Amino acid sequence: MKAKKITISFLAFCLASLCCGCQETPQEVRERMNSYGENKQMASQERTYCTVAELKEAKLPDADMGLDNIILPQGVDFSEIENIAILSLSFEENYTENKDEAIDLFEIDKHSLTSDTFDEERNMGRTVIYDSPAHEKYLAVEDNGFVSFISGLTYDYINGKAHYGSTLEKYDLQAEDISGRKVELADGEADIAKVRESAEKWLNEKMPMKGCEYHISDAYVRELDSTGEKKKQLSFYAEVLCGGMRFNSYASKEPADNAQVDFYMHGIQLNYDGSGQMSFFSNGVGKINVDSRQEIKEVIDLRSAIQLMNEEMSGFSELKITKILPMYVLYPQYKTDEELYSVPGQKIEGRPVYAFLIAEGTDDTEFGINKSNAYKVIFVDMVTGEVTTNIG
Repeated sequence: MKAKKITISFLAFCLASLCCGCQETPQEVRERMNSYGENKQMASQERTYCTVAELKEAKLPDADMGLDNIILPQGVDFSEIENIAILSLSFEENYTENKDEAIDLFEIDKHSLTSDTFDEERNMGRTVIYDSPAHEKYLAVEDNGFVSFISGLTYDYINGKAHYGSTLEKYDLQAEDISGRKVELADGEADIAKVRESAEKWLNEKMPMKGCEYHISDAYVRELDSTGEKKKQLSFYAEVLCGGMRFNSYASKEPADNAQVDFYMHGIQLNYDGSGQMSFFSNGVGKINVDSRQEIKEVIDLRSAIQLMNEEMSGFSELKITKILPMYVLYPQYKTDEELYSVPGQKIEGRPVYAFLIAEGTDDTEFGINKSNAYKVIFVDMVTGEVTTNIG
């Protein structure tokens, strides 16, 4: 199979499964959408503010807030916040000129490299591709910093030699203790927590992001059929944390014509066939750099954010908030109407928000981890109070 063909088909596959795989909106959400905007918002109460230190100690307000249709979770934990800022971000440029970094990292034979370009009409830049069926390794490096590595069982799956069986286990590592949980991998029984720890260390050492760190937030155990033999694979999703605040990994908002996105998810996908056998790496749609930070000393407090969310969503039926997380949402700063989200050098603004997450649906993808299949979101900007949602 030609390298260019593999790249295009694989990228289309990744975008479909990781970014655009949301299930059909449930009927109750559609009903909410129909009534959204038909009811006048409640008069906004005066906003109150708090320092970052105070936010770290925040608790859910008392139940006397008079919420219309909102059920809050049992509690919140903002203690990991170190600082809050408005982030100026950008995608990498001319990253293929540094392709040797990825080639060496994934132990690729340089003599087997072939060069190719695609999506020139969309200004997506250059791509360098390596594909070796004999060694069962594949690597793609793009100018915007996108890196995708495939080997082992994942290589067989992408090429139709292995087939998805089932997802045996799913772990939300923010809420679940996986101490003592084991999985039988290619090199024997593995402790999931130890593989996670090793993967986080590898990411932070080998793929560092200045001013940020990686934290694996989710783990899936899948079973695949490879030439008649059942094999297990461990999949991880790694979030980016900046000052204790995670980048949004729960939702994207894309128009029906798949043109310019309003906001997008960002994280790292990993597969392990063995405790030390990575068979898949992808940094989403590219490598993002933190160019500068505008530190924020005070933010809208949690009580005011809940009230703003309640007012904005008052036209909906009951909304059960599963969890509330502080995070950064990435908003592209387009120069033209044609510019796409992840073009090399694309500017992005990372804005701090309260994320109200609603568990609806199931992530039943065969490949990767896509939390947007399982959640709807409501974001309240910590600075402006603006409310945005992907409901409808």
